[in-house]
Amino acid sequence: MAYFNHAFCKSFVVSDVVTTDGNATSAFAAGHIGLVDSSDWKSIATANGTLGDNGLLYLVQGNYLTNDSLGNNPGHGGYSESNKSKGINPKYITGLWKSACVDPVKATASVSIGKSCSPCGETQYVRVDIKGSPALRFLNKNIYAIGDSGSVCCVDGQTHVDPGVALATIGKMLLADPVVKPFIQEATGGGIVITTGGSAATYTIAQALGEAGSGNYTASTDPVGDNVSAELKVEAAYVETKFGNPSFDTRDFYGKEPLSVELSFVDMKGDPCDSCGTSSKTPGKMQQTSGESVLRKVLLSEAYAQNPFSQGAIDSARIREIEGSDKILAAVDRNALYRGFYIQHSVPRFNNPTGTFDNDQYLYEIYVKCSDDALIAKMEALLNRVEALANDVKNMVKASSPDA
Repeated sequence: MAYFNHAFCKSFVVSDVVTTDGNATSAFAAGHIGLVDSSDWKSIATANGTLGDNGLLYLVQGNYLTNDSLGNNPGHGGYSESNKSKGINPKYITGLWKSACVDPVKATASVSIGKSCSPCGETQYVRVDIKGSPALRFLNKNIYAIGDSGSVCCVDGQTHVDPGVALATIGKMLLADPVVKPFIQEATGGGIVITTGGSAATYTIAQALGEAGSGNYTASTDPVGDNVSAELKVEAAYVETKFGNPSFDTRDFYGKEPLSVELSFVDMKGDPCDSCGTSSKTPGKMQQTSGESVLRKVLLSEAYAQNPFSQGAIDSARIREIEGSDKILAAVDRNALYRGFYIQHSVPRFNNPTGTFDNDQYLYEIYVKCSDDALIAKMEALLNRVEALANDVKNMVKASSPDA
């Protein structure tokens, strides 16, 4: 780990912070993390703690492994010892920062047509394109389908089809496609927006077609005279399949790329055609620091510490229970978002006559659930205390926020 040109990472997932001074590391509860002074191996307060003479700062966490030995073999002991960082000299802290809690955002797409875009006897065609990792994993290619309004009929004397009915018919056809159906849905709250005489109202596709139990739209037989326009809106809706904790495997795939959804007008041959109508789309955004990625980081740190995580064997679940790694698995909510707090420091090489090697670098990643505001506040105080200890020795490093 000493000869890489990047920092060696150690990850912690935290259930609480030791905020007071004088606590022995052996008293730290499982998942609790604190700042420890090596001069007496006691915690320092996150509000105003200081280091003793020549003391180094340590990040220490109570171990999730509560059984100190395996089986009846006294030689296999020490498993419950607290997890510790390398000794941190505040003078050599090189970076302090934290990540933001970023919720996922669904990709959306829409098409709009005006009052005179659907003459009776003419068919509107809309193509949906679905791109991204989920689509490629599903079909080994990107997905597309075409919906049309050919089934809409006009009454005697009618010259134009109601735009809302035309787009609702197209939307219903697209969403019924067996390949497209797992990936998109009509927009939350209703996929059809119909504007009549300047007044807009939102309907579900079923309501726009008069097929819902209530709230149905009454189609216009003179959309040109009534000044009717409409918009069809869809959004990404793919939910990937994943296994639960009993059969969890770090090699399992988990999605990190959002779907891309696009609606566009085409002619009956499938060629682009936007002579009447407009389209728009909003790209999706994946969540940052998901529980899936946090769990894998923590298990990697445990592996470096020679704490195994059994997987892939028929009896892996039992081995995890024996070795205690199931407690680490339970400590991370795979469906949650986490906020990361990062401390980076170096250990200088004072005996490096050839100049071949850089200083050793270490990065500590501390993860807290985004939903736990109280714990986030405690971690803010801990990071601020580390900053203050560095500033006390003329290292003016500053903790940066994700918005900075």
